[in-house]
Amino acid sequence: MKCVGAALWLAAGFWVPSPLMAKDIVVVQTLDLSGASNLGKDFSNGVRTYFDAVNARGGVRGRRIQFVQLDDSGHAADAAANLTKLLQENDVDALIAPTSEETLLAAGNAPRIRASGLVMVGPPTGTDLERAGIGGRVLQVRATYRDEARVLLDYLKTFSEGGVALVLGDGPDADACVQALREEARVRGLALVFDGSALQWRQRPPSKAAPGAVIVVGDALGVAPALQHARKVAPLAALLGFSTVDHRTLIEIAGAAAKGMMITQVVPPPGKTIHPFQREHRALMKQYRDEPPSQHTLEGFVVARLLVAALERVDGEPTAAKVSAALRAAPELDFGPMRIGGKGSGAANRYVDMTAISTKGGLVE
Repeated sequence: MKCVGAALWLAAGFWVPSPLMAKDIVVVQTLDLSGASNLGKDFSNGVRTYFDAVNARGGVRGRRIQFVQLDDSGHAADAAANLTKLLQENDVDALIAPTSEETLLAAGNAPRIRASGLVMVGPPTGTDLERAGIGGRVLQVRATYRDEARVLLDYLKTFSEGGVALVLGDGPDADACVQALREEARVRGLALVFDGSALQWRQRPPSKAAPGAVIVVGDALGVAPALQHARKVAPLAALLGFSTVDHRTLIEIAGAAAKGMMITQVVPPPGKTIHPFQREHRALMKQYRDEPPSQHTLEGFVVARLLVAALERVDGEPTAAKVSAALRAAPELDFGPMRIGGKGSGAANRYVDMTAISTKGGLVE
């Protein structure tokens, strides 16, 4: 039940909630909280930070947000089971999407989700939702991996000479990223001088000419070995990766080899204070989490703000149907160079930028 600690009074033999007390808004999510990557944990911290701030100021129209999460460890079967459990045990008003392509597809195709009519909001994955057949059940907030591939190849066209090597490392969304880059390269007529696994990359004959650029795909753990090998066999090559790479984890594992690597980011720089939302994110992260902001905490923060903006437009008691309709009709939100929402356009945006891992292990923004 959504009723929270309300004062109750007895009338005609029935317990009746006080009309002065509002019911909680229940938001649920299954996500990878126990995996080696920081993505799920950071994304969750960004969402929770904004919800904490909203609750501290009285909630949404007097209703507190109750955020219930279950850990799926990045496994599709666990994600589907978690969602079934969450929907059975809670009167759910809104659903934030899982954190990888595999778990998102499992959630989107789960019979319980289909029957609920809930829209999954803001998955921190750039998978092609329409190709996967779940576009109608997901409200995408971030850019796609194909958008990231365009930015990566545009960067190389301007700043790099020589052939491009594509190395498939490990990671939840590595295959989706590789597919997006191959498609973008094909459209541009770009022939890759290497396209293979990290193992094949390490076994590549030393007689082969060093590429001018190496794009290593995967999460931080999955790209580290290939990145270190690239530093040895192609010391002058530009090294690049997708937003799936957590730079802090990569620095811990790969050390000096990670410095100077370029990675895409799908939110404006979390370390800057140029725009009001950046300042708000940094201040609230310090207040409620006492940890440095990251791309993924900011991404979660943005998703939470979009959801709250939709909740504020719901008249009366929120329901899954009302919240889903409000999300689809959400007004455009201003996040500096990034715009999200706007009637008729959904929530998706195409913002992608490039950043580099500095010599001190931070991001050059």
